[in-house]
Amino acid sequence: MIFMLFSAAVAAAFFVGSLILLHWGRHLGLWHLKQEGTSSMAGLSTVEGAVFGLMGLLLAFTVSGALQRFDDRRQLVIQEANAVSTAYDRLQMLEGEAAPSLQTKLKDYLRARIELYRMPHDFTLWQGEELFSRDQQTKLLELKADLWDTAVAACPRASFQPACSLVLTALSNVFEVAQLRAGAAEKHPPQIIYFMLFGLGLGCSLLAGFGMAAAASRSLIHMVTFASALAIALYIVTDMEYPRLGLIHIEAFDHFLADAYEQMR
Repeated sequence: MIFMLFSAAVAAAFFVGSLILLHWGRHLGLWHLKQEGTSSMAGLSTVEGAVFGLMGLLLAFTVSGALQRFDDRRQLVIQEANAVSTAYDRLQMLEGEAAPSLQTKLKDYLRARIELYRMPHDFTLWQGEELFSRDQQTKLLELKADLWDTAVAACPRASFQPACSLVLTALSNVFEVAQLRAGAAEKHPPQIIYFMLFGLGLGCSLLAGFGMAAAASRSLIHMVTFASALAIALYIVTDMEYPRLGLIHIEAFDHFLADAYEQMR
């Protein structure tokens, strides 16, 4: 909830600020025309084009990066589901009572992983990170340690089974993917990029308003459209970076983990 309120407030502040600067820029342009004449506006289009081009490139690269990170997070969900399913199947290769016990522990671990991402979590404004349940994370660490210790105990050096190397490797892969998902949740552009987008967008609004002075009358439709387009783009970029907190969701891919859990006999 904090993230949605924060991102909406930033977008709204940008929209209002953009409209103000468009209006102010037009007044500056009218004053400039009155002082210098129409011919003085001829060479300014080059500067405006360079600034607008820089804004377009920065926005395009930021959106592209956000989409890539969004897709990477979805792929990691599928990768974790595949890793857990593979580990569960390989546990059947162990002899004796170790296999059923380890499969039960792995199933408990997977259920805890699913619950971690389903639990309500919040957002810290200062660090810009998602705050997951600490109790659930502690529980996961305990389940992970118990699962690994049991697997290692089932593979003593004195009677090392050929299947043990496959089992331990599969379990290591499960834990590795979980760590990759944790890292992906904290992988975001430097905050300076957002400040640049915000500041450069307002600068473009001022220049756009200045250029509107050459028109016969003020076009409120163009001003609102310009401000809305930049504000929406800024909001979408921010929202894609936190796909479990905003309007753009990644939870639809969580069913792969739920399906893997249901398929465990």
